[in-house]
Amino acid sequence: MSTRFISMLAAVVLVVGCSKPTDTVIPSDMSKWDAELAPAAKKLPEEDRKLLTAFVMRAKVGQAFGKGEGIPFGMTVGEAIAEQKKWAEEQRQKAAEEQALKERLAKEALDAQKRINEAVTVALLSKKQLLSDYRVGRYQEEQVFVVGIENKSAKKIIGVSGEIDFIDVFDKTVASTNFAASESIAPGASIKWTGSRKYNEFISEQRAMWNLEEGKYTTKFTPWEVIFEGGEKLSAPR
Repeated sequence: MSTRFISMLAAVVLVVGCSKPTDTVIPSDMSKWDAELAPAAKKLPEEDRKLLTAFVMRAKVGQAFGKGEGIPFGMTVGEAIAEQKKWAEEQRQKAAEEQALKERLAKEALDAQKRINEAVTVALLSKKQLLSDYRVGRYQEEQVFVVGIENKSAKKIIGVSGEIDFIDVFDKTVASTNFAASESIAPGASIKWTGSRKYNEFISEQRAMWNLEEGKYTTKFTPWEVIFEGGEKLSAPR
């Protein structure tokens, strides 16, 4: 056997022996995965194996739903792992940005509500139901609310809006009602504002409010907006 042949054989053995599972090309034909891809995947560290599996599933699902081209022709196991790591990091960053945005908006909403609550106090004074009465032109049952509003600011208020939640004895919010009072309230003064809405028995929230008994519920005011004379406003995100 020639020295040259022995050298060539040794080189081939060296190349085969040093080939890494990450150098394996992912077959385009899925029927070959068990024979060609699975052996390489088994040689990978557990974390890389998970990344490879995640990439393959994401690529195939995306292709099935028309949201991707699948696995690129000639892509190696190592490239797939790297691509999945990159995608995972992008998703992590996106999730972190979304969470930061949610926290910032929540803080802004709380700060805005605090400023409004420092300017006004709103409380439900009473609620009642009015039955239909054709003699007075009331052709449908109504829910009537009397709300007390106190101006705690140093400026004249000309409008207040918000939402009142009705909370039962189990501390569950069972109903809510919106209101917008366009009344003038001098600094330090208080008013009573009366509002009403048509009652629809087929709306579960209105029915729940209708059935609340006095002494068996509490209310919570969530402010939306306070408008001062001259146009200045305090607004909270809804």
